[in-house]
Formats: sequence, structure tokens, C-alpha cells
Amino acid sequence: MFIIGLDIGGANSKAAFIEIKEEKIIKAASVIEYFPFWEKTNKDIITMFNTLIERLTSDDSISQEQINFIAVSITAELSDAFYTKREGIFTILEALKEVFGTDRLKFITIHNQFVDFSLAKKDYLAISAANWVSTALFVGNFVKNCILIDGGSTTIDIIPIVNSLPNTKGKDDTTRIINHELIYTGGLRATIPSITHFVPLQGKKLRVSFEKFALISDVQRILNNITEAEYINDTADHRSTSLEDCYARLARMICSDLDLISKEELKKIAEYIYQKQLELISSEIELLMEDLIQRFPDFETDPQFIVTGLCSDFLVKKALNKLNYTKILDFRNITGIPDNVSSSAFAVAGALYYNHLIKL
Repeated sequence: MFIIGLDIGGANSKAAFIEIKEEKIIKAASVIEYFPFWEKTNKDIITMFNTLIERLTSDDSISQEQINFIAVSITAELSDAFYTKREGIFTILEALKEVFGTDRLKFITIHNQFVDFSLAKKDYLAISAANWVSTALFVGNFVKNCILIDGGSTTIDIIPIVNSLPNTKGKDDTTRIINHELIYTGGLRATIPSITHFVPLQGKKLRVSFEKFALISDVQRILNNITEAEYINDTADHRSTSLEDCYARLARMICSDLDLISKEELKKIAEYIYQKQLELISSEIELLMEDLIQRFPDFETDPQFIVTGLCSDFLVKKALNKLNYTKILDFRNITGIPDNVSSSAFAVAGALYYNHLIKL
């Protein structure tokens, strides 16, 4: 059986391919495409889906006709390309229909279920921002009780898994933010003022400019947390992702430039911002854990964390270590899936098989 998983994000869309024999994944591959919906047209969305599938299947000599199912999760409806979530979901559904038809499409919902195209369109809010569900369902097949943390370019999902099922208090983005289950910061696209309003300079605290002069990806690049190749988002000034340009953008955050401030001083500022981001993430995890332990006391003693996503190593694990949590496993190690960055696409495909098709 061949299943494609699509995780359609507002900035990055991911596609993963799994081949299953005798109830085991025997082959897996993935691709990621930077696709800022707010800059694109409806025709571009169709082109992007075709590009993802062509890139994914080209090396494996598999045609679209051989694909049994396409499992889909969608978060791009929140993009300001769309006036409402309804408009976003409907636009994406029509593009998927244009590329794949409707018979093979299955959509993950916030109710731990997969639905077909007609039901997805009928209850569009149920499939809105539900990618965290499929990731948790998939992981639940390997670890029965844990806290899954998926750190992406834009946000971080924290998902308690109890008896192999996601057990969150919130279901949509807003209620998950309220309950510390969604942190709106990530490894690449966070703005500096969303993390800190001040930075140190010459022994004083300096208020940063409230402009989008730089992004956290510049900080991560300066600190060598990401490589230039891993800087996959647009830069704030549309210049290059070179280290020199990263320093220049960060200097602009304090209304300066590379003629006026040294790279050594800027590196200290970058480290300060990074530490503030870790504090932000740690604080949210701590608040979630306080509530989770009240609901499920067994999580108080040496809880198991599963981490995934592009910032799992340099943000999520570091934040957990600040809280003295040490029982941490990688998604790829427990699932055998080779890629943390595209884990959400792998997971929606795997969850379709293990949590839906195998039970039919």
C-alpha cells in the first residue's frame, strides 16, 4: 500500500511518502516546500501540490495512479491570504480536488478521526489546524503515555498523549494557546519583539525597534543553530541568508548597522534573544505541566517527552533541559521515520493507516 501524507502550512508545505507491507512501513521519503500563501494565487496552490508530488515520487518511480490514499492536514487557512478560515479551507479543498480528485483524499479532524472530502467540506472547522492530532495519533502507536512536542518554523505544539490518544484541553488554535498547548513562537519565523522588548548593549538595556527588521532565523544563523541551507524562509529584507546579512538585519533591530556596531556585540545580543526565547518556551511548558499533573498525577514523576520538528534540538530540548526534564526521545528514533522536519506529513499518512484503515 502506498500513502501520501500532506501537511499544508501557511508558510511551509510538506509531503511524505510511505510504503506499507504486512502492516509495517518499509519505505519512506519526504520533501518540504516553502510556500507563503499570502503571496500566492489559487493557481499557484495547484502548481505547488503538483510540484510536491513530482519531487516526492520522482526517485521512486511511482505514479500518482499507484497511490492508494492521500492523507491531509491543513493549517494554512489561518494565513491572511484568506479573509476567513472557511475561505481558506474551501480554497485549499478545491485545489486538492483539482490535483487529486476526491476519492483518495482523507482529512484528519480535531475529533481524532479521518473524513472524506464531502464531510471535510461540510464541517470545515473540524479539519482546520488539526495536524497536531495526526502527529499525536501516530506517536501513540509507539508510546502510550507521553508529552509530544512538535517545534516548527512558526509555532510549537505541546500535546499530552494518554492511553495512545491526544488529550488536550483545547481543540482549536485559540483554546490551545489559552491552555499552553500551542506556543506562537518557532525556530525561523518569529519576530524579535514577540520574544523580547529589550536587549543588552554596553551595560544598558535597550528597547528594540518594533519593526520587522530581522527574524529569529537570523539569530539562529548567527548562533550556528541552523545552517544557511536550513534558513528556508524569506528574510525580513529580502536580501540573502548569508551570515553577513543576518548580522546586518539584527543590527537594524537597534537602529544601527555594521559600520556602527561590532559583530561581537551583535552576537551577545543574539545570545540574549535566544535565551529569552528559551525562557518563553520553558515557561509555557511549565504551565502546561502544572495543569497536566493535576489531571493525570502519573506525569509528575519522570514524564516521557517525545520531540520532533525543525527546532526540536536547539529550542525544544534546550527548554526541557532548563526545566530539568531528561527523559526525552526523538520522533524519528521511536517511529523509524527518518526525518523530524517533515514528521507531520509522515504522521498524517501513518495515522491514516494505523488509526483508521487498519481498523476498517
